Amino acid sequence: MRKTDPTRFVARLRVTPGYEHAVPAPPSAEVLVVGYRACFATAPDAGTAIACFEDTVPVATIVGAGTPMALISVERATQRLRIRSEGGTEVSWEENYFPAFGDSGTQWLLLPVDPSPQGGFVIARGAWSASGYQAVLTCSTLIQAPFAPPVVSVHNADPHTGERRW
Repeated sequence: MRKTDPTRFVARLRVTPGYEHAVPAPPSAEVLVVGYRACFATAPDAGTAIACFEDTVPVATIVGAGTPMALISVERATQRLRIRSEGGTEVSWEENYFPAFGDSGTQWLLLPVDPSPQGGFVIARGAWSASGYQAVLTCSTLIQAPFAPPVVSVHNADPHTGERRW
């Protein structure tokens, strides 16, 4: 079995610019990006499996390897329904069709994950919102997800209580 270097997927945390006085300094806990999931229209539900990065599954189970999180891309779009004059309908998805009524484009974020009984990881239970922190992704993570931006928001706060997962 090949030895792995868990630090190649460990993201450095920082406070989101503009939130310096609203949230404390980032916790010393490390964030281990264990995989990736692409979604369309909405963020994935709890229990959704993610595609694990090479060698992260055994590493993430090691105590102290870092809090496992998944890199998520959500391609947001507006559903457009056209009714044809000759009958029938046509459905399409368009970016920026009604920009005043919601997000469009691709959003990138990190979501907490839990180990899956079948192996690998699934999106953790709960509703997650931005915590006021960002993660600076490593080159190894960006190689695995080449279209990801180098900095993404960390969604590990409960929107109802404000408590963070770690």
